Amino acid sequence: MNDDNQRSALAKVVNAISKLDITQAWGEGKTSSSDAQRFGLRRKVLSQTYSHTFRDFAIEFYSFVADNFASYYSLQHECADRDAPFVLDGILYNESDLNIEEHYTDTHGFTDINFTAFAMLGKRFVPRIKGLHKYAIFHMDSNKDYGALKVLLNKKDRALHPDWIVEQWDRMGHFYCSLENGHVTASTALRRLNGFSGKNHFYRANRELGRLLRTENTLSYMSDPALRRRNRRGLLKGEQIHALDRDIKLGKRGLVDKRDWLDQRHSCSCLTLVMACIIYWQAKEINRVIQEHLPDDGSIDISLIQHVSPISWDNVILYGDYILNWEKVKL
Repeated sequence: MNDDNQRSALAKVVNAISKLDITQAWGEGKTSSSDAQRFGLRRKVLSQTYSHTFRDFAIEFYSFVADNFASYYSLQHECADRDAPFVLDGILYNESDLNIEEHYTDTHGFTDINFTAFAMLGKRFVPRIKGLHKYAIFHMDSNKDYGALKVLLNKKDRALHPDWIVEQWDRMGHFYCSLENGHVTASTALRRLNGFSGKNHFYRANRELGRLLRTENTLSYMSDPALRRRNRRGLLKGEQIHALDRDIKLGKRGLVDKRDWLDQRHSCSCLTLVMACIIYWQAKEINRVIQEHLPDDGSIDISLIQHVSPISWDNVILYGDYILNWEKVKL
C-alpha cells in the first residue's frame, strides 16, 4: 500500500471508466472539477487544525472528478489551508489518460495566480466566484472608450501594466515548465508564490496576467449561459462524489483515525480508489443493461442517458463481510 501502487490502480480504473461507451454520454473527459470535503480528526494528533465551520478538529480531502464521473485524483491538506494552491496538483500529477482542458472550482479554489498558471499550461480555469460583482475588472488602454463598462473602469487602479508581464515572461515560462515536469510540486510552489506581496516583481507579473485573464473570464461568465451551465454541472458532480465519500467513510463515524501524515494520505487515496471502483461498476452495469435490453423500435430516447448518474450505491454492501469464490473470478 504505497503511493505508486495506489495511483497506478486508480489510473487503471479511471481509464476503464473512460473506455465504456456509456460514459461518452456524460462527457469526453476533457473537463473536470475539484472540491474539498472535511472529515473529523483525532484530537491527539501533532499536526491538527480546528475548523470553526466543522466545530471540531478536521482535515480536508481534496477530490477531482472528470465530466465522465471518473474520480481521478485526491490529496489531503489541513483545513486551515485554502484550496487554491492544490488545484493544479490533480491536473498535472494524475497518471490516467485523461486530457483535462477546462477545470472548475468554487471560490476557495480561486486566485489570480491560478488563472495565470492554467493559461501558461495551455488549459482554461473557470471558477465559480462568490460575490462576482464585488471583484474589479481591468483594462489595458486608459484612453479607449469601453462603452457600458466605462463606469467600472474609472478608477486609477483598474489599469493593467503589460510591461511587468513582458519583463518576467521568460522566468514565468521556466517556472511553470518546472511545475509540469515535477521538479517541485505545484501546491508547494504556488503556496509560496501567493505569499509574496506586490513588491516582488515575479509575483507582480503573475498577478497582472491573472487579472487580465480573470477579467476575460468574468465577462465571459456573465454573458455566456452555456459556460455557466458547464460550470454548474461540473461542480454538482463533485457534490455527488462527496455524498458517496460520506457514506463510505461512515464506517468509522466519519473520522480519520490516522496519526501520521503519510497514513492520512493513504486513507485519502484508498477512499478515492474505492469510490472509483463503485462508479466503474455502476457505469458498466448501466452500459450492459442498455446494450442487452434497449428496444430497437426507437421507443426510448437514448440521449436521455446523459441525465442518469452512475454515482449510486444502494445496491452496494458498504459494510459487512464479503466471501469471494476465486473459482468464479475472471482475472
